[in-house]
Amino acid sequence: MRKLFISFCLSICCCFLAAQNANPIQETMANYDYETALSLIDQETPTVPLLYQKGKALRGLGNNDKALSVFREIVAQDSLNPRAYIEAAECCKSLAKYREALDYYQSALKLNPDNKYVHLQYISLLMNMKRYRESLEESNLLAERDSSAYVLHLRAESMSHVYDNTEIARVVDAYLDIRRRYPEDYLSVAKLGNIYVAGRQLEDTIELTEEYRAIDSTNIFVNRINAQAYCLNKDYPKAIERYEQLLQEKDSTFQTCFYAGISYYAVEDFYAAHDLLERALKEDGSNINVLYYLGRACTKTSWKDEGVAYLKTAVNIAMPGDSVMARLYVGLADCYKMALQFQEQINTLLEQYNKYDRNNHRLLYDIAFVYYYQLRNVPKAEQYLEAYLKTRPKSGKGAVQEVDSDGMPIIGENNRYNAAEK
Repeated sequence: MRKLFISFCLSICCCFLAAQNANPIQETMANYDYETALSLIDQETPTVPLLYQKGKALRGLGNNDKALSVFREIVAQDSLNPRAYIEAAECCKSLAKYREALDYYQSALKLNPDNKYVHLQYISLLMNMKRYRESLEESNLLAERDSSAYVLHLRAESMSHVYDNTEIARVVDAYLDIRRRYPEDYLSVAKLGNIYVAGRQLEDTIELTEEYRAIDSTNIFVNRINAQAYCLNKDYPKAIERYEQLLQEKDSTFQTCFYAGISYYAVEDFYAAHDLLERALKEDGSNINVLYYLGRACTKTSWKDEGVAYLKTAVNIAMPGDSVMARLYVGLADCYKMALQFQEQINTLLEQYNKYDRNNHRLLYDIAFVYYYQLRNVPKAEQYLEAYLKTRPKSGKGAVQEVDSDGMPIIGENNRYNAAEK
């Protein structure tokens, strides 16, 4: 009995000493004092539980590379524990090692197929990698046993990327399903409202958002879509009413400022329109629609010169410069050439020369080349060779060579003129 008592006391002492050794590490981890925790861990014999603590501490300090090395070591030692793969996957995600993260999540799911957290992270990562068909397949599987709003949203979002406009009804049904199950879910209203707006189903958008506003009239995302629908439906007074609420709530997003400006412009309150459209322009300085309406609003107020400047900027943006157009035509002509559509190639070269690249006389030579060698049209080839030879400089140093816009001789042009003449 005495020996049993002594053994029991020794066991208690050992447990007490072990707790004393463990407590400082646990305490520093609990207090987020990760540097001290790492120092204490390094003084101990490495074990799997300590490696978990070390990896967590390294992640807490932002040392994700080192943390990943630690969790890889844990995977090697603790390969039947899903947590090892989950921790490694989380580290890989933070380092944008998405392919490796997917592999770790898959390994965790093989060990525990019912782990909802891992399945959600796996689907979200597939969507982040734009692998929408796989994310739809996985979210469908998860939705069979879990109909939570988050899972249904993952499924609907995947569907919106997989299905085109001919199948948009399936995406609409997915969001309507969320609406039926979770009437207070604002995100399904916002997503569905955007689909309706894109399809110009403005009455449906208004009905949907007003229905939600009866539950919560303060949701900023729903109110934006509601106001936009009224604006696009040309109910400008109602749109202004909604936008005034959004503006009072300090909503200064591009969408709010732009459509509020349009609404004020429509009711001929041009000063209010000007102020809002200027705010929209700060968010997107190259938006042609903003520049147009802002310029028009300016010309109806005291900022008439500014209005002209805004409209000129819009015109310059809408009409690419000649150099840009010439480059596009080069690509188009080359595509026609590769497709063996030689007459279309000639038409493109000729349009490039006449409209956008008047000093590039070699285009005439190229047209003649295509007529002669590809279409076997000798008269046309002669016509463009003669037109090309007329561009040959007549006098001055280097006159036998064509020069570029800076007056520099184009290398080899003399040979091309000679070839054309021959």
